[in-house]
Amino acid sequence: MRLTLQTDYALRMLMYLAIHRDRPCRVTDVAADYGISHNHLLKVALKLGKLGYVTTARGRAGGIALARRPEDVNLGEVVRHMEDDFSLTECMRSGGHCAITPACRLKGVVARALEAFLAVFDDFTLADLTWNKTELLGLLDLDRISGKGDVAEPAPGGE
Repeated sequence: MRLTLQTDYALRMLMYLAIHRDRPCRVTDVAADYGISHNHLLKVALKLGKLGYVTTARGRAGGIALARRPEDVNLGEVVRHMEDDFSLTECMRSGGHCAITPACRLKGVVARALEAFLAVFDDFTLADLTWNKTELLGLLDLDRISGKGDVAEPAPGGE
């Protein structure tokens, strides 16, 4: 099983916002600190906003921030909202066809495996990922000081 890049970025953005709860953050800063694409991260931020996980504010003092307490952000819920398709095999796809579908038991096995995969995420919240806030902040600061987190991409206005 594999998460899409969009879900990976969403989880990382939520972690970033959880450890920077004292201030709104800019997508540009999150992208630079993680060394990831600003454009992709901007799309993720917009989706997280529509889903109610983050709030956004324009202007000089604006940015993005968590809309909920980290304890109230369930990882399983986030993964389910961010992933577009959990059809792991042909027979699970809408309109998918396989010659042995009427007698095949693979679909049931894969469905159970997917349930188990998501159940692990259900057991954790954003707070569980960020209880070591000081260590995480230190690692992000080290990347900024060393220049490893720099993204050579101009930031469009109006984040």
